Amino acid sequence: MIKYMIGIDAGGTHSTAIAYDENGKELGRAESGPGQINNDYDLGIKNIAAAVNELRDKIDGDCVKVLAGIAGLSVVGNAPEVAATISSLVGNIPTRAITDSLLALYNGLEGADGALVIAGTGSVVNGRQNGSLISVGGYGSLLGDEGSGYAITKAALQAALLKWDKREKSSLVDLFVKIWKLDSMNDAPAKFYEMTSPEVASNAVEVAKLADSGDEEARDIIQHQAHLLARDIIMCLNRYEEPKPMRVALTGSVLSNNAMIRSFMEDEVKEQYPDVVFSVSNGENARGVIFDKSKDYRYFTNHEDEK
Repeated sequence: MIKYMIGIDAGGTHSTAIAYDENGKELGRAESGPGQINNDYDLGIKNIAAAVNELRDKIDGDCVKVLAGIAGLSVVGNAPEVAATISSLVGNIPTRAITDSLLALYNGLEGADGALVIAGTGSVVNGRQNGSLISVGGYGSLLGDEGSGYAITKAALQAALLKWDKREKSSLVDLFVKIWKLDSMNDAPAKFYEMTSPEVASNAVEVAKLADSGDEEARDIIQHQAHLLARDIIMCLNRYEEPKPMRVALTGSVLSNNAMIRSFMEDEVKEQYPDVVFSVSNGENARGVIFDKSKDYRYFTNHEDEK
């Protein structure tokens, strides 16, 4: 009977579970609803278990472990209890619960030491060296998330509103009036505040397109956000002990799709760390299960044993 493992990337919009054999070959995948447990704990756990069980039904074999990377786990805490709860719903398979960003780190670096930069709706820099983890940023849209889609849109809107107040011509003013179908920029703040974070972040691609066309206002926005990401990467690298690992993997929609922000960011980091090697992660973060060597997997016996 074939032995296999399941990694699941449980995020705010959907959860993706992928099964791999012992050689890392994909055997199948399944998707379910949101797995972010700080918004709705019971629903998140239910969706994670549903994706795992769908895979188990598809594959004729023995699942030896489940690694669940879960959005919101750092807020909820108590990862061992979360892991045991999932295990109880998936046939008592040994299960480990970690943050979705740590799962992305395992995948992006393929188990090696180094850093992973995530810049999508939000942003964070995570590093690992000799089993120790480093985190820089990741404080959400109000306190940070520099270089993220949300931050790019917000910065562009702030610049546009300043130009509007001065009644100066601006390509950014024209951009927001067009894409948000506004009568004037007077309506922009209300539009912004009614949008969800992912909706705000999705407009970063329009700012990037404007920058790519040669517009200096938009280019300045992209360059400044790249500088802030570079700053966070350098802070992470500074905190390593010698010899410092020089691998930096990049993931998230902003870094995967925007060559300009990557170029600005990489050039600034290399001014201080010329040996750093950047790569773009494939984004299949469930694949992190292949590279996780931890023995801290939980299985469900009963709740008394987990206390």
